Amino acid sequence: MKALSFLTMALFVLAGCEGDTGPQGPAGADFPGPPPAEYVAADGIAGGSAYSKWWTTEAGGSGSQPATAAPSDFYRCKACHGWDGLGNGASYADRTGQSTLTASRPDVSPVNLRSTASKEAYQELFDLIQHVGARKIDAFDNRHPDFAQQLTDGQIWNLVKFIREEWVAPNLLYDIVVSGPAMYVDYSQDPPEVVKPTVTYSNIGALGNEADGRALFAATCAACHGADGTSLDIEGQSLGEFVRKKPNEAWFKAKFGESGTGMNPGLVTETSDLQDLYKALANPANFPDL
Repeated sequence: MKALSFLTMALFVLAGCEGDTGPQGPAGADFPGPPPAEYVAADGIAGGSAYSKWWTTEAGGSGSQPATAAPSDFYRCKACHGWDGLGNGASYADRTGQSTLTASRPDVSPVNLRSTASKEAYQELFDLIQHVGARKIDAFDNRHPDFAQQLTDGQIWNLVKFIREEWVAPNLLYDIVVSGPAMYVDYSQDPPEVVKPTVTYSNIGALGNEADGRALFAATCAACHGADGTSLDIEGQSLGEFVRKKPNEAWFKAKFGESGTGMNPGLVTETSDLQDLYKALANPANFPDL
């Protein structure tokens, strides 16, 4: 015990006494700091269009789809990250890809892009999207593409602004439940069988006002979709049916457009308006199936 006490005292002497507190430094900027001028000038609605199809004129592209061996899903942002930006953790939890016997599509990313957007600085997000040195866009590959030769700096800043400011949280428009096991291939079957979780949507438009949604539909959508949403065939469905089956996607098209259909970006941008539209379109009595 005496030897231990002596050693302790010796260490205390060697360490010295604590000095006075130094002067306080200047206050730091709140994360992520002031936005760069390129971000301030960016257009988040055009960024949403680029997230879907970056080569279109609405998205600031050339208007011509790249001529590659790989299908477009191998270089479309939404194909890997989902319309909701939550990757394989939400609405795309049951979407197959290369590792689950669908060779024409990449696997859905496990990355929660919304979370990434909230914790990365502006320039870091720019660099992540540009991804210099990654795989070529014409590769049948699950890795992130190199967009340095495909997207302009302006388009990338638009995408940064989109993912930081323009996404609508799913629970503001609908509820989603993913149940069952994570997707895998059961090779004990002949032929092998893809086992998927079940994705269930409910409470579509529950936070909206139906009367306001019907008025907005009549003023904004009915000219193309008809008074009851059945004038246009959308993947074999009426507009109401499409919203009820794919609420994860329909709001995106309303806000950011669909190139080649006459549905321009910025048609409905306010979250409250989207909630009202969803509430109205969720009612099959007024907006029936085809």
